[in-house]
Amino acid sequence: MEKSATPTTGKVSNHIPDDVAFSILSKLPLKSLQRFESVSKPWSLLFQNSYFMKMYRNHIIYRNHSGYDDASLILRHTIAVDYVTPLVEPLIRSTFYFISGERFENRVKLNMSLPFQVLGQDIYILGSISINGFVCLSNVPDDERKAVLWNPTTEEFIVIPSSPVESLPYRKFEAFIHGFGYDRVRDDYKVIRYVVFDSLSFYDVMFRGLSEQEASWKDVPMEPLWEIYSLRSNSWKKLDVDTSMVMSPETREETVRFYMDGMCHWWDKIEKDNDDGGTYFVSFDVTNEVCFTTPMPSDIDHTFDIRLVKRQLVMLNGSIGLISYSGETNTLHVSILGEIGVKESWTKLFIVGPLPHVKYPIEAGKNGDIFFIKKDGELACFNLDTQTIKELGVEGDMSQIVVKNEAAKEIEREAVVTVSKAQGIEVAAAVDAYRV
Repeated sequence: MEKSATPTTGKVSNHIPDDVAFSILSKLPLKSLQRFESVSKPWSLLFQNSYFMKMYRNHIIYRNHSGYDDASLILRHTIAVDYVTPLVEPLIRSTFYFISGERFENRVKLNMSLPFQVLGQDIYILGSISINGFVCLSNVPDDERKAVLWNPTTEEFIVIPSSPVESLPYRKFEAFIHGFGYDRVRDDYKVIRYVVFDSLSFYDVMFRGLSEQEASWKDVPMEPLWEIYSLRSNSWKKLDVDTSMVMSPETREETVRFYMDGMCHWWDKIEKDNDDGGTYFVSFDVTNEVCFTTPMPSDIDHTFDIRLVKRQLVMLNGSIGLISYSGETNTLHVSILGEIGVKESWTKLFIVGPLPHVKYPIEAGKNGDIFFIKKDGELACFNLDTQTIKELGVEGDMSQIVVKNEAAKEIEREAVVTVSKAQGIEVAAAVDAYRV
């Protein structure tokens, strides 16, 4: 007689093996992961667990992020041409390349004829990542600073018009562009800048053909202001943000950092009441046009002599990253931010070194690539995963690396008109409704 099968009964384990739990947790955003530290004691010690940290670092390096969809790299290489005369500064010329390959050995020179016509030879890219295939270019002005939107792949080219504040008499004007972003709600591209003014000298008045007697110097407003440009409306407007923020970029490139997930991020130095001021970074919500500030992590400020620390704010595969290089210890420190506005959410993920040849970091690329300038002035790349260094074979002191995604989206041209053609390529220039 056959025995009937009877179901066995027993307790169902609610224990999740550590390797399964770690695999799940390692894929969570840092903000969520930090909140889960209160669930249990083992989870509160996750960042001290070497096995978990290895999994989490690998996820940060290799996870997929829309900003890197079919992305390539743009190299801006700038050189000083021979002096015209001993008393005149050398001419600066920028060259742009698409670079690829295992050691970035493949280079395709970009056609810069149109940007050169509008901006001159000394051009830089505002930010470190393109938006829908577009980058924002600006120049080092002789008389005025200009900006354009440009798609290197399609060669679509749009000149951003001047602002009404530029035509006000009896004062000098200087603008520092801090962000180029995309408003996903309104399908609009925007540029954010900080504007400062100064009084005209006697020679400025004479050069502009103004009357010194007519100049009401005391009535000319000199307060700095923020402005934002909308491509959809093709106009500038004053931006209502905290004016206690003090702009102090060391170079024009260091002003702008990057755009990610609807927000522009850049360095700043903010003066607060009853405070000596401190280094922050600013996050600007492009859709709602509001700013948030986040202090730098205190361990960077106090562990090292800050004068010997070179820091760079980057997008690290979808995370806000801070790369710090200590000249004292020759070590590279990489931290990411869990939550905007929360200083305590900075988490250090990598400490690499010694790297005695590093002068300062300049950018992060794909899959853990960190680009830096060597002490001999050459541009090189260090990979966080393989711990190897690749030299790019170009002088790097005036170089720039930009991530160019290929998710190209054609800009609607309701606010632009075609003004000319050059080499068979259409040039679109925004109508300047304000220029006098």
